[in-house]
Amino acid sequence: LHLYNTYCLSVSIYLIVLFVRSSSANSHLQSELRFRQHLSLQLMMVVRHYTALLLSTISLITAPISCQAFYSSGPQHQPSKTALRNDLSSFCAEADIQQINQIPQSDSTLSSARGWMEHIEQRDGPKYGVGAYTVLRCDATLQPDMSCEWKIWGEKFHMDRLSSSFQTLTTNLFGATESAGSFYGGGITSMSGMGSSVHTESMFTDSIEETRHVMTMLLEQATKSICANSYNSQHEGSLTHTLMLTILWTPSSSQQSTPLVRGHAAFATIAPESTTSNSIDNESHLSLPTPITACVAIPNQLTPESLSILPRRHGMNLNLQRQVGSSASAKVSSWCRIRRPLEDPNRYKPPGVGEVILVRKPETERGTNIMTYSNDNFIDTLELLEGLISNLFVVYKDGTVRTAPVGLVLPGYARHLIIQELNEREMKVDSSNPPTIQDMRDGLWSEVFVTSAIRLVVPVERIIMPATGANVNPLILWEAPNDEYRATRMIQSAMYQRGCRQATVKNVVSYI
Repeated sequence: LHLYNTYCLSVSIYLIVLFVRSSSANSHLQSELRFRQHLSLQLMMVVRHYTALLLSTISLITAPISCQAFYSSGPQHQPSKTALRNDLSSFCAEADIQQINQIPQSDSTLSSARGWMEHIEQRDGPKYGVGAYTVLRCDATLQPDMSCEWKIWGEKFHMDRLSSSFQTLTTNLFGATESAGSFYGGGITSMSGMGSSVHTESMFTDSIEETRHVMTMLLEQATKSICANSYNSQHEGSLTHTLMLTILWTPSSSQQSTPLVRGHAAFATIAPESTTSNSIDNESHLSLPTPITACVAIPNQLTPESLSILPRRHGMNLNLQRQVGSSASAKVSSWCRIRRPLEDPNRYKPPGVGEVILVRKPETERGTNIMTYSNDNFIDTLELLEGLISNLFVVYKDGTVRTAPVGLVLPGYARHLIIQELNEREMKVDSSNPPTIQDMRDGLWSEVFVTSAIRLVVPVERIIMPATGANVNPLILWEAPNDEYRATRMIQSAMYQRGCRQATVKNVVSYI
């Protein structure tokens, strides 16, 4: 646009000079005709370029409106990196198979994926508003031709888990002819080893294709947002942008076994210290996010009965937690609503607490839950499972990395990458036995971290217990011995590189 401005201004000045010279000169007829012909050609050129300039300007101004995206106007001066991120943070959109809609920044309910799913549940009811969902990390790097190279993390993994979760959900809701147990006979094994579930793919082939179409629509809109914001940022596009893309499958009222596919997209608000790199394939600038404090989810009264009524994924009571699904391995949207009591800022998640850890009583024998513990050893016997929105890992002093098994926790993609990487390196990894508070008390722990699809790896510096019984203040159960987090950094770097290598690459062109 700047080049167009400069060119048209130069040609306009040239025409004025020619007109003045012709007016003052005594030209004969032939030269006058040549001059008029030359003047007409130059005038047509100017009109053409001014028209192109006008159309380009209109396109730049109206593109966010016409494609139903929302952009912050921002200051009129040259934006900084922080200003650019703020502009992108205002981008938010939802889509189904037919259309894509804008979500204004002012809409605090729908602008977050969680609020969006809770809104659908409230609007459509527990039967058709609750669905299986998954969250994908999509990293974009702006190219010189104003297209974006997107790296979609674990697309195959997410499609498999989405299909499995939907099958479990509909089995519990509508009593499908095929039980969840028989389906999960292959499903859970497939998830933990990330093999291919032929049954899942054959059942949901059309739905997966619709999901990819919705994803493409959202990625195209996000690309327009990146390009529009990068125009004023002087090659700011070399920065990697992370999009949080949520896919939701809800049962159809007409055909319950076939999901309605919806999608939601918003740029992730990742702190500057956790920004990956200017180059998505270069881990040299990969920095660890700020360590967080985690709180264990235990009741005020230390009894197994009180613990059993807290929201949880494993061993769910469908009468109390409607239609969540019978398996902790199913990622179901009603968990967004059900977990809210565990986010109480006055108990479990006060300021400074970044995650809440779900716990359970151990089993002495297969399928038998112990409910006869005394209050004295209640805390020490607890097993730590997962966070509300993350998987939990504990690094032991002997080098073993331990995390709770599939069946007790949701198998996240970051968790899958880490287990895969540790196994290839022949490091000691235990994904069959949850870490215990007794091990913590015995001083066996070295480091703790949590993982999620968007933030990947986040170190834990402290684990606290909320006020219970006579204790009116939270108690510190464990603190990191130092702030080096050597094992956590190594694991983060290795899983990041593996995630980049396995990501699906998709080039999306912006037409604004």
